Amino acid sequence: MKKHLLICLILFLPGTLVSLAQYSDHRGHQLDSLEHFVLDWTPEKLESADDGQCTAIIQAYGNLMYGYSQINPDRGMYYARKALELGTRKDWLWRMVDANRMLGQYHYGGKQYDSAFYYYNAARDVIARMPGRYQEQNIDDISSQLYGSIGNLYSVMDSLPQAMEYYEKAGAIFEKYGWKENSSVLYHNMGETWLEKGHLAEAEECYDKALRYGQEAQDSLMIANAKAGLGALCLEQGKTGKALQYLQEADVYFSTHDDQEYRSRLYTLDLTGKVLAAQKRQIRAIATGAILLSLALIALVVVLLRTRRLRKENEAANEVIGQALENGSARIDLEENGQLTDREKEILPLLAAGLTSPQIADKLYLSLPTIKWYRRRLLERFDAKNTAGMISKAREQGVL
Repeated sequence: MKKHLLICLILFLPGTLVSLAQYSDHRGHQLDSLEHFVLDWTPEKLESADDGQCTAIIQAYGNLMYGYSQINPDRGMYYARKALELGTRKDWLWRMVDANRMLGQYHYGGKQYDSAFYYYNAARDVIARMPGRYQEQNIDDISSQLYGSIGNLYSVMDSLPQAMEYYEKAGAIFEKYGWKENSSVLYHNMGETWLEKGHLAEAEECYDKALRYGQEAQDSLMIANAKAGLGALCLEQGKTGKALQYLQEADVYFSTHDDQEYRSRLYTLDLTGKVLAAQKRQIRAIATGAILLSLALIALVVVLLRTRRLRKENEAANEVIGQALENGSARIDLEENGQLTDREKEILPLLAAGLTSPQIADKLYLSLPTIKWYRRRLLERFDAKNTAGMISKAREQGVL
């Protein structure tokens, strides 16, 4: 839907034969009055009309084919055919190109792409006859509009390289003459194309250019459309706050020009609704995340408290075991002949090497109270008061 809006916009671009101040004036014409005017010209009367009268008639056909573009495409196409018929009879090349291109637009809107190509190619053939009869700037003007239309057609047919090729051709002409409004519409169109294809970085670059050109031209319509495009982009990027800001700024314009830009406003309001829905989803996701985080923290605290309790219970158990060993209730590998046990032979060299009781416990995978008990047992065996005396006597006895 938005693409169709942009197509309509590019139809109304300024050129040499249509002054910059009139690029959207067709929307202000009274279509009923124009129809009454052209209906007075029956085929018989039209055959005898002079050039001045034919100029007025074909101008009315042109305004009608543009004026009905959004509200009654069938009538718009009818008047486009009438303009093409009269333009061909008078060999007015400009009118022929304009009517052919507009017929292509109508077929494009109806998704009749082969027919659209037919009329665009017919317009291109007529343009090839223009040099020598029209000024270069006039030819560039109508050519740029045709390039934009062909670019749109390639875009919906998923031929992105060809679409961008024609957009760039149109852009080169706009840059050549400094047509800011045209450049704004063109880059907006390109932004829509990139966004639709999922190329967000390219879309952002084009929308930014569309906004810049619109601001340089001081054209509020172009600025509003660029901001609406940026709003759509930010929505895709998940930047809902920024999207809402752009869309609200665009709606300031559309809401005061609802008679002319009602489709644009409907599009903007629809996007705004999607942004608000996305914000609600984000809030729910954040709330859910906060709840899950809180539950995880509670679980972590429970685990830590349980670990601390188990550690204390283990320490208490080790203390009981140590006390039991010390009282002789749990003798470990004692030999009746008074010789050192295997475990004592394992611990004594470690004590001689200067290892502490905790270090020996870690090394032998024994509890600290058990090591302490063996240490006291070794002191008793060697009748020593301290570790140094015990090691000395062990060496004297050849144990170490």
